[in-house]
Amino acid sequence: MKRTLLGAAAMALAVGGTIVPAHATTTAPTITTSTAAESDAATARMAWVGACEDADGVSRPCGAWRVRLRAGGTVTVAGASAVAVDARGRKADTVAAFAISGDGQWILYERAKDHRLVVRKVAGGRGTVLPASLTRKGTENLRAWLSHAGDRVLVEHGDEAVREPDKIVTVATGKIVKLPAGDDLEGFSGDGDEVLARRHNNDNTTTLVAHGLDGHSVVKVPPQVVMNASTRALSADGHTVAVLIGGNADTRMPPKLRLYDLTTDRLSAAVTLPLKPDATVYLAHWTGDGRLTVKAHTGGDEKPTVVRVLTVDTTTGAVKPADTFTVTARNYTWLTAGE
Repeated sequence: MKRTLLGAAAMALAVGGTIVPAHATTTAPTITTSTAAESDAATARMAWVGACEDADGVSRPCGAWRVRLRAGGTVTVAGASAVAVDARGRKADTVAAFAISGDGQWILYERAKDHRLVVRKVAGGRGTVLPASLTRKGTENLRAWLSHAGDRVLVEHGDEAVREPDKIVTVATGKIVKLPAGDDLEGFSGDGDEVLARRHNNDNTTTLVAHGLDGHSVVKVPPQVVMNASTRALSADGHTVAVLIGGNADTRMPPKLRLYDLTTDRLSAAVTLPLKPDATVYLAHWTGDGRLTVKAHTGGDEKPTVVRVLTVDTTTGAVKPADTFTVTARNYTWLTAGE
């Protein structure tokens, strides 16, 4: 779905309804338990894999991947590998690929028996095994994203020595679209029709690129505030970028949200998010119809990690709390829906 968001959204997010030029200065699988409705029982909040210490006392990923549901139950993902493999098929020191769609209905994992990528519903059932070409050179430097609806997969090969182009895969057909080499991927747009990436230039600037599945790209060198953001996310219109700016505990400034348009270079004024200044804003993702979700966490370093989920109405600027939960302790790594 293609909609122009910044025209309406920036009116809500800008001070006094004024659009601010981008470079201007502004102030401003078995379900083990289930305790809720069926829809919540099949919707993931987060996933994690356990940690074990080796003979040298170094922590390594181990055990099964588990998915916590909004209903409070847990899915154990049978057959999912905890560790990645190198190009020769040997166990690597890195965690295996895993992802959850933005709607929380789908997961992607690395199959233990052959390290092929598999997409399946959180609720279980038969999964779709993706083409073997995606993992033929190992998975230790591979990162994968699911689109919001779980119908497409984005695969990034982080090892330059592998010289493997990044790819978009349509789950239902296995069709692969290759992306230009040299870009650092940031994830899907809200409808999965585009991918946001950044490109480092020889003049020490950074370009943001929205790659379309049809081969069309929108390219812009954005203002520094956009590139210094904690995280960014591309909307379904293919050119509006949510820009999440980290808070500052010393100045007691909470995190803020702005919208940037890749086609017009316009940047909205900031909206202050209802989060503590020390909250880490680590993720944003859009739906296909233009709704924005923002996630932040606090704690860590011997304190429980608490995730807070906000929804933002970009037509009115209203921000509402949607969920709060504590991350499972004793994990090697964890992730939430949209990662």
